[in-house]
Amino acid sequence: MEALQSKIGKLEACVSTLTTDAEKSSAKIQELETARDALDKALKESTQSLSVKAKELSEMQTQYNTEKKRLEDELYPFRKEKEAKLKEEEIKRQKEEEEIKRNEEEEIKGKEEEGIRRNEENEIKRNEEEEKVRS
Repeated sequence: MEALQSKIGKLEACVSTLTTDAEKSSAKIQELETARDALDKALKESTQSLSVKAKELSEMQTQYNTEKKRLEDELYPFRKEKEAKLKEEEIKRQKEEEEIKRNEEEEIKGKEEEGIRRNEENEIKRNEEEEKVRS
């Protein structure tokens, strides 16, 4: 009987140890579940926050694109006007260059004609002088 009581005592000690271990494990499981729930909540909040930020970013990009388009459309007439002015100035500059070139050519031609006329006059004078000398 004593052996049985000793065995029962040992079994009760084992049950007590197992109960304590089970309670510790249960407490640890509860602790881990609480931590998991907190992490799940934080993840959900973070995901929601990220979703909100992504939506805000998308709205800002849309607003930026709209404003950029508006400004480009607003600048288009000025750009066209500037291009037209530059083209007019280029045409005017080309005409001025052509006029200068034409004037230079006319001046050169006039000088050449004047030189030819002088040569002819000198030739006539020489011929007249030779004629006088012969007479």
